[in-house]
Amino acid sequence: MYLKRIEIAGFKSFADKTVIDFENSVTAVVGPNGSGKSNITEAIRWVLGEQSAKSLRGGKMPDIIFAGSDTRKQLNIAEVTVILDNSDHYLPLEYNEISVTRRYRRTGESEFFINKQSCRLKDIQELFLDSGLGKESFSIISQGKVEAIFSSKPEDRRGIFEEAAGVLKYKQRKKKAEQKLFETEDNLSRVQDIIHELEEQLTPLAAQSEAAKEFLRLKETLTQTDVSLMVAEIKTAKKDWDNKQAQLAKFNLELGKLSESIQEQESILAKQRKENAQADRLIEKNQQVLLDLSEKLKQTEGQKDVLQERTKHTQKSSQEYQTSLAEAQKKVKHFEKLQESLMKEAAEKETEIQKAEANLIKTQQELEKYQKSTKELLAELRDQYVDLMQEQAAVGNELKYLERQYVQETAKSKQTLAKQSEVEASVDRLILQKEELTQKQAQLKSSLTETKEKLEMIQRNGKKFQEALAKEQPKMYQLMNQVQQLRARQKSLQEIQENYFGFYQGVRLVLQHKQQLSGIVGAVAELIDVPADFTLAIETALGGAAQHVIVENEKDARQAITYLKQQRGGRATFLPLTTIKPRQLPAHILTQATAVEGFIGIASEQVAYPDQIQTVVQNLLGTILLAKDLTSANAIAQTIRYQYRVVSLEGDVMNAGGSMTGGANKRGNQGSLFVQNQELKQLTSEFEEADKQLQVQEKKVQELQQETARLAEEQEVLRTRGEQLRFEEQEATNQLQNIINELERFEKEKQISTFETRELQQFIEDYEKQTNELKDKQTDLETQRQQIDEEIKSLSQESDQMEARRAQVQSQKAQEQADLAVLKEQFNHLQIQLRGARVQKAEAIERQEAIEKQLATLTADFSDHEVTEESLEKQINELSAQRETLKAELAKAKEQRDRRQREIDELEAVLAERNREQKARLSEQSKLEVQKDRAEMILDNHLTYLQSEYQLTFEKASHDYQETTDIEDSRIKVASLKEQIEKLGPVNLNSIEQYEQVSERHTFLATQRDDLLAAKNQLFETMDEMDDEVRTRFKEVFEAIRQEFKIVFPNMFGGGKAELVLTEPTDLLKTGIEIEVQPPGKKLQSLSLLSGGERALTAIALLFSIIRVCPVPFCILDEVEAALDEANVKRFGRYLSDFQDDTQFIVVTHRKGTMVAADVLYGVTMQESGVSKIVSVRMEDINEEAKINETKV
Repeated sequence: MYLKRIEIAGFKSFADKTVIDFENSVTAVVGPNGSGKSNITEAIRWVLGEQSAKSLRGGKMPDIIFAGSDTRKQLNIAEVTVILDNSDHYLPLEYNEISVTRRYRRTGESEFFINKQSCRLKDIQELFLDSGLGKESFSIISQGKVEAIFSSKPEDRRGIFEEAAGVLKYKQRKKKAEQKLFETEDNLSRVQDIIHELEEQLTPLAAQSEAAKEFLRLKETLTQTDVSLMVAEIKTAKKDWDNKQAQLAKFNLELGKLSESIQEQESILAKQRKENAQADRLIEKNQQVLLDLSEKLKQTEGQKDVLQERTKHTQKSSQEYQTSLAEAQKKVKHFEKLQESLMKEAAEKETEIQKAEANLIKTQQELEKYQKSTKELLAELRDQYVDLMQEQAAVGNELKYLERQYVQETAKSKQTLAKQSEVEASVDRLILQKEELTQKQAQLKSSLTETKEKLEMIQRNGKKFQEALAKEQPKMYQLMNQVQQLRARQKSLQEIQENYFGFYQGVRLVLQHKQQLSGIVGAVAELIDVPADFTLAIETALGGAAQHVIVENEKDARQAITYLKQQRGGRATFLPLTTIKPRQLPAHILTQATAVEGFIGIASEQVAYPDQIQTVVQNLLGTILLAKDLTSANAIAQTIRYQYRVVSLEGDVMNAGGSMTGGANKRGNQGSLFVQNQELKQLTSEFEEADKQLQVQEKKVQELQQETARLAEEQEVLRTRGEQLRFEEQEATNQLQNIINELERFEKEKQISTFETRELQQFIEDYEKQTNELKDKQTDLETQRQQIDEEIKSLSQESDQMEARRAQVQSQKAQEQADLAVLKEQFNHLQIQLRGARVQKAEAIERQEAIEKQLATLTADFSDHEVTEESLEKQINELSAQRETLKAELAKAKEQRDRRQREIDELEAVLAERNREQKARLSEQSKLEVQKDRAEMILDNHLTYLQSEYQLTFEKASHDYQETTDIEDSRIKVASLKEQIEKLGPVNLNSIEQYEQVSERHTFLATQRDDLLAAKNQLFETMDEMDDEVRTRFKEVFEAIRQEFKIVFPNMFGGGKAELVLTEPTDLLKTGIEIEVQPPGKKLQSLSLLSGGERALTAIALLFSIIRVCPVPFCILDEVEAALDEANVKRFGRYLSDFQDDTQFIVVTHRKGTMVAADVLYGVTMQESGVSKIVSVRMEDINEEAKINETKV
């Protein structure tokens, strides 16, 4: 690989675009001091990634841009491109030729390109990393770098050896590994913290999980044992009841015989009572009918009111939908027009793109044609041109210098005379400006103080808001956590309800598949809304009926039962709405119960439910009374003669017939379907309230954040304002000082003007003499140069024309590419707009159709409402008439019943005596009945326990569980199991799943921790490997350079010896390098003790040694031999020639010995003030021409 070409434009003194082609040999760049030849070296250094303006002999980076001259304006952009021949693929890119471009604008913007593709500075630096071509490598060596070799510390001198050894990439990899190690340790720390937290959770969860598993095991055993025991107990109780029933039947038969003797006497009374009972029943029936009529009339009137309200709402909604429909139709038409317009415009753009692409292909073909044109170098004439050009440039520069001096001195003389008259006016002006600036300075100080005070005040306010924000944010996070917990619990309960957990297997299966089955209304428990205070009472009253399934009719019930049989999914009880009839308490029973203290009401009136299931609720709860407590329930049952069930709020029951059921379930209300419904409602309410509070808190925090941000912005504005005021104050101070200096300068100018006048006269005399001599010499040189120039122009004219046409085509191609890109961007934008229009049109059509469906529905509803309202009005009139007629009949029946009751009272007094005789016999009957009732109560309690505790009927339990053979042993076992469960205390059944989840996460994180530890060890190994590689490479390269240095040094010095010594041989990663030399005739000594020339030659010898060991593609030497004498310069030039087969050298020099060693010379001149120009000469052509001239002579 070698440096093929460099293109410079706007960089320092190269104002115009300058192209320098290099051969793969030794190239010398020569020219007078100040001509800009070192700018070529700095341009290469800059494009390879140099970031320091100081290293480029500038104060700041904009100094690299051409700053202008007497005849040219300053430029605003600098650009340098180097083209490298990479046919040997020295650089890791597939291209045979690589161009690297760097562009910088005066505004501070930088651009970087590799093969005209935009990239980053980092990409360029990585491309040349360890290639020997980096900005800090030894491929670019200036005189200052040579001095740095022998003046720097041994540790700093190590860098050039590391570059030669190619270890920088390993050091960078180690640095990246150290960064990854830091990140890995940080991640490892976080993972270990989480693992510690999980381990703290695992121990209690493990205990809870084991307790839950033990609870489930005991519960399963208890269920099996307890149900088996209940089956045996129920069979025993049933047998006892049957025996008592048989005994009672026998006793009744005997009592009947005894009662026949008094039946004749009671026949008359019985007849009267019968008639009176019939009258009571008729009255009771009529009262019930009257009650039903009143209730039905009330419901019908309520339905009419609701229907009228719905009709009004329907009319209002219809009007609103009509308005919305008109708007939707308007939007559809708008989007149809927009879509049509966009499709047409997109088609036009697509046609333009096709035309532009065709034109671009043609331009590319023409450009390739011109790029294939060859350029012939006009070597022979340019070689002859060099010497004349250099000499002419030197004469021209000297002549121009004299001319500029003459013009300047003449103008200075005129200015001196003019200035003398202007000094006094200028002094007056400066005094006035001084006063104005003094006043401005005082104002700026005042404004600065005021700004500082405002800033301090805002900072205090900002601190207050930050403190308030720090206080309110935790509240917001706490509310967020609360909302999340409520949402999670709400979701859990919703899932329980949606999956019908808590229902019997058969009931759950039917409810889960009610969409597949017809007529399923729902379970009683999910359709009834029970107040919290009545939950236990209603649940006890309903018992297993809470899980009965309500269906539309008997057919639907049969279908559901068939489905359960097919699926073998269990059993369920169904309540068809067409067959279930309501049940109600007689009026006198309700009247009697109401009079008892503690009476609450009828159970069916304490719950809410849909109208559709009213008959079912009346059937299940219409005859059940609710009492405050067991005492009140007992009193009510006695009052109504134990004819109906009475349930207390605590769940105790007074059964019809007098039996009592009570106690407490260990589970309390846990798992209750009604409790779940209530809890879900409560959670929903709490969630809405917490969410509302969270929104308020979030708004409050957001306002604090906005205010804090606003105050921060004001602080920044005030800081900027303060800095601006300080800058303006400093600027005013500087201007004031400048005015004072100006006043002093004007005073001195008066003294200088007289001296300058005398000096000018002497200059003019010398100028005329020197100018005449230089012009004569310039004329002779110009004549010779013009002859050669004419020949060069005639030969290169054709090549220039082709190059001009190629540049024109290249520009045309770039313009066409830009136009094509714009067209494609416009086309893509139209496609996006078109897709948006289609989506909006579809949404508008969908909205229109939805509104039309709603209007149709509302129209149908309105018609139905009118028909229904007429029907209801008719029913109301009919019911009112029936109620009045029934009231009259009821009053007449009551009057007849009261008269007959007086007759019965008289008969009962006569038979009272006879009944006392019968009472004695009945006493014995009563004892027997008590025994039978006791047996019946035991049986009922067992059945109720089986149903409430395990949701099983006796038939189901007998079928599924085996009857126990030892009742007493089973009772002991059940008591023991219950005691064991009781000892477990509260059990978290969710802990089993929670423990598995936490354990699984702990295992996963432990694996992550192990992976991180492995990665950490791997990084340590990688870093050790990098260090080993650096040590190995550094040692190998250092030893090779050391041996080569021993050879090169005596060759360069003509004798003597030199040695490279490691300052810390045991630490190859940090050791410095000391240079010990012994020039011919001197003793061994440190490099710092040599003369300047000796040190320079030693440094050059070291550089050549490095290049010998680690050849670089090219090396740029900028006046490195400046301190050498002529003999050493020749040695230097000889080494350049020896090394040129392996390394391309570009040498900036003004030493003749170096020029002789070069194959190509480039001359740098400043024919125009401040602007560098390039002239090239091949030295071998000059040498050939010299040989030809010698032969001719």
